[in-house]
Amino acid sequence: MDRGNLPIEFNNEIDEVIKSGNEYYTLCVDRLNKLAEGHNDIVSGVVNLKQPAKVPHMQSIYEVTVTLNMGLDHVTITEKGEQFHSTLVSVLDEVEQQVQERRTLRQNTKPLKTTIGCLPGLS
Repeated sequence: MDRGNLPIEFNNEIDEVIKSGNEYYTLCVDRLNKLAEGHNDIVSGVVNLKQPAKVPHMQSIYEVTVTLNMGLDHVTITEKGEQFHSTLVSVLDEVEQQVQERRTLRQNTKPLKTTIGCLPGLS
């Protein structure tokens, strides 16, 4: 199934994202749809954007998690950082790398031959 419209759940707790309109949502959707384009291994995605409670005199730490459901398998990357945009881009880059590595591994793995049904007396 060629996915040009990957179902993506988007959970956000960060005011900066809300104020940006659809900028960060569009970035996530575009990058994940491009990754799924032409392939049938990615079923759905989840993007979680979290910001811990603000503590006086401390820098806010953003947490970004992206999970891609790949049938029986999944890729989940979580990073924390002081700069939201760079943390988000870093997570998306890492997700893309992990998916590409899994695709390469799958291409280089030969399927196992089974003998079920080939034994005498089995039909």
